[in-house]
Amino acid sequence: MSTLTTTTYTMPAASLGKENPLPDLKSVADAHAQIEIDEATVSPEEARYMGWGRVNTILPYTIQDGYDRIRRDHAFKAFVLENEFLKATFLPELGGRLWSLYDKEAGRELLHVNPVFQPCNLALRNAWISGGVEWNIGIIGHTPFTVDHMACQELALSDGTPVLRMFQYERVRHLFYRLEAFLPDGAKELYVRIRIDNATGEDTAVYWWSNMAVDEGEDVRVVVPADKAFRYGYGGKLAKVPVPYMTAEAHKLRGEAARLARENGGKLDWDITRTTTLPQSMDFFFDVPKDARPFIAAPGRDGYGMCQTSTGELRGRKLFVWGMGTGGRHWQEFLAQKGCAYIELQAGLAKTQLEHLPMKGGETISWLESYGAVQADPAAVHGKDYAAAVASVAEALEAARPAHVLEELHDRLKRELDGQNGAVLHSGMGFARAEMALLGKGFHTAGLSMDAMRMGEQEQPWMELAVDGILPCPEPDAEPLSYQTDPAWEAALEASIQNGRSDHWYGHYQLGVMYASAGKNQAAGKEFRRSLECARNPWALRCLALLEDKGGDSARAADLLCEAAERKPIRPLAVEALELLAKTRQYQRMYGFLDKLPAEVRGEGRIKTFEILALLRTKRYQEAQALLMSDIVLTDVREGDVLLTDLWFELMARKERGSAEEADMNWARENLKPPKHLDFRMV
Repeated sequence: MSTLTTTTYTMPAASLGKENPLPDLKSVADAHAQIEIDEATVSPEEARYMGWGRVNTILPYTIQDGYDRIRRDHAFKAFVLENEFLKATFLPELGGRLWSLYDKEAGRELLHVNPVFQPCNLALRNAWISGGVEWNIGIIGHTPFTVDHMACQELALSDGTPVLRMFQYERVRHLFYRLEAFLPDGAKELYVRIRIDNATGEDTAVYWWSNMAVDEGEDVRVVVPADKAFRYGYGGKLAKVPVPYMTAEAHKLRGEAARLARENGGKLDWDITRTTTLPQSMDFFFDVPKDARPFIAAPGRDGYGMCQTSTGELRGRKLFVWGMGTGGRHWQEFLAQKGCAYIELQAGLAKTQLEHLPMKGGETISWLESYGAVQADPAAVHGKDYAAAVASVAEALEAARPAHVLEELHDRLKRELDGQNGAVLHSGMGFARAEMALLGKGFHTAGLSMDAMRMGEQEQPWMELAVDGILPCPEPDAEPLSYQTDPAWEAALEASIQNGRSDHWYGHYQLGVMYASAGKNQAAGKEFRRSLECARNPWALRCLALLEDKGGDSARAADLLCEAAERKPIRPLAVEALELLAKTRQYQRMYGFLDKLPAEVRGEGRIKTFEILALLRTKRYQEAQALLMSDIVLTDVREGDVLLTDLWFELMARKERGSAEEADMNWARENLKPPKHLDFRMV
């Protein structure tokens, strides 16, 4: 019998902490947002939407960078779908992530289950966690809701099968999306139906990737019905390579890959389907033919393993590996704990993650995915003939989960679930309710009930602006909790300021943020200055500093940011002030600034890196080395961030060669190996 139950899932968990009150006006970007394309191997038609639809900010979302690395047992709310063969555990507080899919018959876990909750800086909003299946929408990169709450309801099919619906409103693209998961009696696969709706009449861009983590191992082979893939490795171009062997393109890889190739006798032919042979972090976007059933699988030595398939709308398939280099191995443990290793199998609407696709106003996109085990012929799966491996998995998949059954079930779901609403199980962010109040008939909820969308302290001020025409004004040192950037909100706030109802420091500050996010920097500067005239506040000081820095007056910007941080000595303001002091080479001033910080801020890893930099640049090498080799942990180290290794290389270059000029730094990088705890390099 299929059941849906509410329970808790307990694991060691770091604190997510407070959200960053500073608006993203510094162009946060995903690692895939701007990639050079190899025109020799990628055709103009294939590259048509690569780079299209990019955004310059994650606003109106706030940055989630207040987490730590102190883990204590925490009970997360969980929803469990279960029948006689499978048990699926979803965590609604973490973007609705499918945390575990357990095969009861085989006694085996199909996904990589992270043993801890440990946010790291890998998403557009910063905080990201590994493991399970993540649902990514909206903008290139990880979903804005990866560690946020989903609205959840319990529904049922006509035969009584319980359905878990999780949904949210994505504010950048104005999209509602829903995931409807169910596990029929007797089924050996979990079904997840996904529907995306454009909530307005305006054309927009759409992006979707279902990102599933599975255990990495020498006996695991990735099987996809494709003989070519678009390959991207850090430091290289996006190029098309053959599957399974990457040969001619391999020599273009740099860094760790080149070093490992030299150590391996010049080997340049890696089997990309056997991930433990790959030397560095890489993405492979498989070119699945239109006439092939889309799937991606990771069978082990015995031919058994996770397999995801879908109806034809979801055609893209991807493999991500951290690689066998030092940095990649370090990242695996940094996200979890020692001994954890996984790879990511992904499925998307487009062929690659460089692409947003156009979506018409009022348009709906829907498809059905299934997740479960496949049992293929081990000899074929692991033989030299990759086409035979694909055929074996495809045959086993068709026998267990025929393609026509998914298509028929998808049609049934659209008939039975669209328009149905059920009991609220969990509440998610409620900005859609404020948007609905502002836009009225121009905003469409796609039949979803807003009862599961909360109206909390982040949403309430904007509801008041939409309904009463006034934006409440907090105290000047109170941390802003939320932002809006859409033109409709801009017009509403402009009108409220003009009629005097929001003519206060906060109204002008929020309008300045709206202007700045739209690239209207001159108008933004005017609003920030007006905000400061109303009340001297750290938030407008900081935003004005960013504009001054963009305009070329970095010294003035540093002064403004130092004032902001002295008024409100919180970590985000301290970091940005130190960045500008370093940029303007005011190293002695950095010491005085650091001494004024509260102890809990001064002791944070990112702050310590600025102290190390100041020590290096003022030739206090012994103190710099002692601090660098202490228990420093850069909690928010970014994917591709080489700050710690660069500090170490600079220290070595200055000590060994008396200089940190480019030639000296290159010598250090080529001849010295940094300590493992400092090495997060992806190449």
